[in-house]
Amino acid sequence: MAVVDGWWSVEELTRRGFAQSPVVMANEAHNGLARCIRTRAVGVRMIEAAHQAGVRDLAMEALPRPEDRTPGPIWAVPEVPGGYLAQPDMRRLITTALDLGWTLWAYEADIRPAGDPAELLTMEFTNWREREQAQNLCQVLAKTQAQPLLVWSGNSHACQEAGDEWVPMGHHFRALSDPTFISVTDF
Repeated sequence: MAVVDGWWSVEELTRRGFAQSPVVMANEAHNGLARCIRTRAVGVRMIEAAHQAGVRDLAMEALPRPEDRTPGPIWAVPEVPGGYLAQPDMRRLITTALDLGWTLWAYEADIRPAGDPAELLTMEFTNWREREQAQNLCQVLAKTQAQPLLVWSGNSHACQEAGDEWVPMGHHFRALSDPTFISVTDF
């Protein structure tokens, strides 16, 4: 694998992230179910490097919550008929963590069907979802007793800066949690 002068490898970036913070967040690139498979291959490398740094917990936006609606723990790849979790590259990413003995955690907002589907496209709903995800990640940290945590999210949720109207999960998480975190964004 070629290395660009002055750039850290994925492994080095992950190690440095966890040396500075107990929570490292990574955004994968996707558009609906279309995705960049390379991004998830990078995720596998991140998990392997994080494992060497002592990390044993992975929180994922794409994971469904267990029946009791808690964030987990989850110790098996969910069986799903479609969506992100049915994609082989996502299953490989999850399986890599599980094969290393990691625990998975779900942090997606508890989204109920809206009376009007158009509500799901509003900025008000989007910001509610981002805030809920951040609060759910804080619950994960409490359950893991603040052990190092790798967070896998999609499309800029981990951003720490709020926009004009949009306030991403990463911004909320930073405000709600004690640790500072490194945002490894948008592969």
